Amino acid sequence: MKKTIVTIFLAIFMQTNILHAQWQGAGTQQDPYKIFTLADLDSIRTNEANFSSYQNIHFELQNDITDSVTESIAGEFHGYFHGKGHVICLNLIDTDFSNNNFIYSLYGYVDSITFNGAFLADYSLFVGIYETGVLSDITLVLHVVTTHEISLDPVVVEHDCQLLNMNNEGIIKNCINNSDINVSAAIDTTSITMINLFSSTNQGKILNCINNGNINITTNTLNNLFIYIFSFINTTVPEMPDGGYIGNCINNGNININGIADYSEVSVFSYVNGGSIVNCINNGYITAKQTDVCGIFAAYNGYLVSNCLNTGSLIGEEIAGGIVGELWCQKYYGYAAPVVINCMNTGNIIGNSEVGGIIGKFNCHMGICAVIKNNLNLHKTSGYAIFGDTASTFTQILELENNYYDKQMVTQQATVIGDIVGVSEGKLTTQLIGTSPELQTMLGDGWSYAEGRYPIPLGLENDSMALVAATPVYLHFETEEEYNHVDSVSRNFTVGLENNVNWEEANGRVSFSDENVTLLSMGMENLTVSLGDYSKNVRINIVDIETSAPIQTIENGISVYPNPASDFINLSLNGVKADKVEIYDITGKIISSQLLVTEHNQIYIKNLKSGMYLLKIYNKNQNVTTFRFAKS
Repeated sequence: MKKTIVTIFLAIFMQTNILHAQWQGAGTQQDPYKIFTLADLDSIRTNEANFSSYQNIHFELQNDITDSVTESIAGEFHGYFHGKGHVICLNLIDTDFSNNNFIYSLYGYVDSITFNGAFLADYSLFVGIYETGVLSDITLVLHVVTTHEISLDPVVVEHDCQLLNMNNEGIIKNCINNSDINVSAAIDTTSITMINLFSSTNQGKILNCINNGNINITTNTLNNLFIYIFSFINTTVPEMPDGGYIGNCINNGNININGIADYSEVSVFSYVNGGSIVNCINNGYITAKQTDVCGIFAAYNGYLVSNCLNTGSLIGEEIAGGIVGELWCQKYYGYAAPVVINCMNTGNIIGNSEVGGIIGKFNCHMGICAVIKNNLNLHKTSGYAIFGDTASTFTQILELENNYYDKQMVTQQATVIGDIVGVSEGKLTTQLIGTSPELQTMLGDGWSYAEGRYPIPLGLENDSMALVAATPVYLHFETEEEYNHVDSVSRNFTVGLENNVNWEEANGRVSFSDENVTLLSMGMENLTVSLGDYSKNVRINIVDIETSAPIQTIENGISVYPNPASDFINLSLNGVKADKVEIYDITGKIISSQLLVTEHNQIYIKNLKSGMYLLKIYNKNQNVTTFRFAKS
């Protein structure tokens, strides 16, 4: 009996030592198990049952794993895996989905890893992230394989690309995707293509994540497309009331669809939003001709989109919105009041049907109210500046107020029935700039205000792209009814220089001198304002220039030429008695003064900055004749 007990004790002792001897360390937070090789990594899988899925056990990657991982390292992981910024190379291209992921079910914490190599993206790297699961600081630089097909029935196949996660109930934060996705639909088979990069269904939180990858689709009329970057369905459920949240995320990648699908829906942030999308930015361009529904932050919004900024262009077809494609007032996921508030669009929104700078279409068929207020559009659309709904029946909206567009930058009216005072209307650029109490009353306290720029949705005011997007062009105006706009520029103008932005022109039709812009010739001109790696384009059509040469007054025949001028202005009195000439800037400040001693005089202006000036000619009785001229 004694010998049997000793034998059992030795067996347990030896098994425990074998299990613990395969990794250096003790598995604690202070002394984690250390992963040096692919064999060390594979041992996590082979000992998962023995270690009860690694509850409260810590691992730490010590160096890059350059030997490719070819199957999942864990079916269920409750521990902590700290990558320490190292690289893990993947070759996960097995069509057996159970093997083709890094961790199938994450209940624990995984952070600070860069994944590269090949990945067959049918089932995602982390299939399920549960309520206690956290995925942090993951960077994807993958060659994504999408050729595998799933048979739905004898005549329909599905192409899935689910890159990072399929179902998130936990937290995904500080993750970056640098992987491009390239998909070609089947030529002769009815197919469905679904692409999602961060989480197919998000019931948890996606925070501070960035997408830099581009999505390129080649399609045909046998294909249905559903393309979304951050979440296919973003939803809050009763058991997780703080979930369904996408916050502080940025998209820099483009979506490009080549060909015409049978049906397609596209959004950067969510297909159906039944949760919250807050403080997010889209800088990517969407080219999706013949797309049925396209909205930057939600194709269909059933709950909250707040304090978001779109700077990218959207080329769609039917329903297209710079913030939301279609507003769903349909008690989706139990919520009765979808909200779009404090959002700004500066991207060009194009389509052929219901197209709006903020919302494409309202869908309020069940008498349910919505809140749409304090939004701002600064770019042209092919439809309407604010709401694209051709029905224009806004009677069911609970709070529909204070939605504005810059009518010098945007040439479309707010809605199909025109501007609606207090609801959706156009303002001059100067009325939408600065910190005035009037502006803050118009847009409320959900915005960051500063002199020399448009308001920025609160929470985004330190983002470089937001600062560029908020940089204004001040086109000339006399009154609210008499003003230049981007499609009809005839007067010199100024631009914003706050935050050390830089302005350039493309076609040589204008010249810059600090904030002053002088018109040089007629035609289309593209202005670019930049800050670091970020830029915004403003396309203007110059239909006239302020002055021509020579200028003569009808009253006394004095002529001034050329205008614009670069080095000299020639002044001919033509018999008029005059003693001196003075030059003033447009603020009324005197720049120079010169006596007139001959009929023909040359005024030196080479040292002046480019811009508009006043030339005042005085006679002995101090009567004055005034000319305007441009220094080029």
